[in-house]
Amino acid sequence: MNNRINAVPSLSNGFMTNDILDDETVEYLVSHLSENRPALIRLVEFLSKNPHAPSVNVNRECAIGNISQEATAANKFLFALGYMIGCMRPPVPLKNRFKQDTAQHLWSIYKLPKEAANDSVY
Repeated sequence: MNNRINAVPSLSNGFMTNDILDDETVEYLVSHLSENRPALIRLVEFLSKNPHAPSVNVNRECAIGNISQEATAANKFLFALGYMIGCMRPPVPLKNRFKQDTAQHLWSIYKLPKEAANDSVY
């Protein structure tokens, strides 16, 4: 496969990247989101400047209770533009204030590769 992304691989895989997006790209993505769902716009704007944001930060800064619900709604628009919102478990579980492991994930906007990882196989 000759068109895999040659940037440094993200923490989650070697095919999608999650850089801090410039203002022009953010405006382009936001312009394609539904104005009836302002939480989608807040989510994209926050994650574009804060990749690998823990769930608690996304909840607090975006006033979103169910991040995966809003991410799924945003992805319906973002997939066509070559982006997606996704999450991953951190390499080491995050701790709460009582020093207990939490089930928090790290949220980012990923740029999708132009070719699927298994295109050369099938």
